[in-house]
Amino acid sequence: MTETNNISIELSKAKLTKLLVFSIIFFSVGLWMIVSNPQTNNSFFNDPLVKGFASYGAVIMGALGTFFFTKKLFDKKPGLIIDEHGIYENTSAFAFGLIPWSDIAYIEEHILQVSVASKQYFVTVALTDPEKYISREKNLLKRKLLNANARSYGSPIHISTNGLKTTHQELLQLLKNALTKYRRHQAEQST
Repeated sequence: MTETNNISIELSKAKLTKLLVFSIIFFSVGLWMIVSNPQTNNSFFNDPLVKGFASYGAVIMGALGTFFFTKKLFDKKPGLIIDEHGIYENTSAFAFGLIPWSDIAYIEEHILQVSVASKQYFVTVALTDPEKYISREKNLLKRKLLNANARSYGSPIHISTNGLKTTHQELLQLLKNALTKYRRHQAEQST
């Protein structure tokens, strides 16, 4: 991270490479399950519907992950820029670009329980007008995902540090401090 008038957080090639490897493994395991049709002693896991959902789901998610993380590995732009204009977001599959401070209602932390032993942390950027960001997405599938995010978590914009050269707590604090600083500056200018 470098700090002058803005804060630039680079994409982490090491984190992205790890995610790419996991995506390839996920894809490969799903493909292996489709081809070999493994059997277990558990009737639930032998159910063709369950097995089909798991194997095809793994192939689809693995392929999407492989595509996205390969693309991000070659992306030369910073993952995130925080400056007096707002947040420039280039971390997600949506790559929202500039999110002006005036569009941001608040910033908060969300924790998603992925499994018994694993949690996924992300920063939610709550918007004053979420529909503005959802409607500008041209891809129908992405627009539906943004709508689902907005319904589930109150905003279509969520930032994870999975591919960034920073920690979740550092990012959360940086964004909250920057929003507070912007609001203070706006209040000073209006008086």
